[in-house]
Amino acid sequence: MKKELDRSKASFKLDLIETANADPMVSAADLKLLAAYVAVMAWPSCKSWLVEPLGRAMTGLSHGQFWKSRARLLGDNEEKRAYLIAVRQGGKVSTYKLINPFRDEARALVEAKLEYHREVERQRKATKRTSSSVQNLEGHESDLSLHKMEGQNDACPSKKWGPVPPENGGNTPSVIPPSKKGVREEASLGSNVVPFNHPRKAS
Repeated sequence: MKKELDRSKASFKLDLIETANADPMVSAADLKLLAAYVAVMAWPSCKSWLVEPLGRAMTGLSHGQFWKSRARLLGDNEEKRAYLIAVRQGGKVSTYKLINPFRDEARALVEAKLEYHREVERQRKATKRTSSSVQNLEGHESDLSLHKMEGQNDACPSKKWGPVPPENGGNTPSVIPPSKKGVREEASLGSNVVPFNHPRKAS
């Protein structure tokens, strides 16, 4: 029996926290304070006693944040949605009962958001695939154009340049070998003229 009660208590706590976490009316500070009330909740009455010093120590909220979040959990929000019901007020500690009225709506909201995010993800992947296909097509067309240009260049006949014909011999100065040139110069001189640097014979 005790195990069943503990299991039911844990299930109630988990459902309540999951519901409040999905509720757009619950702020981060509200969720912290609600978790603190859940931590000190009695079972199966679902009653909770939480003094301000302990609540602030458990949540890290300031004095103003503590009282503002508690008012919101009591239904002081746009949707008038309450997670706490006052059972006994006055005295040193007020007693509240934890309730979970938004559980079914919260689950439906989570399912709707899940489907929305899945659709966004599908569209993102589809757009990515389309962009990738366009890039691949453009790259393929570029390769085809490049191959076509290379084929045209290969088809052009290459010019074969023949040897340059030699110039006319009459315009080409003749070069006389040094040995023969010296002989001609000596022959053109008189017999009595001794070439420069030529040793003179003794008479």
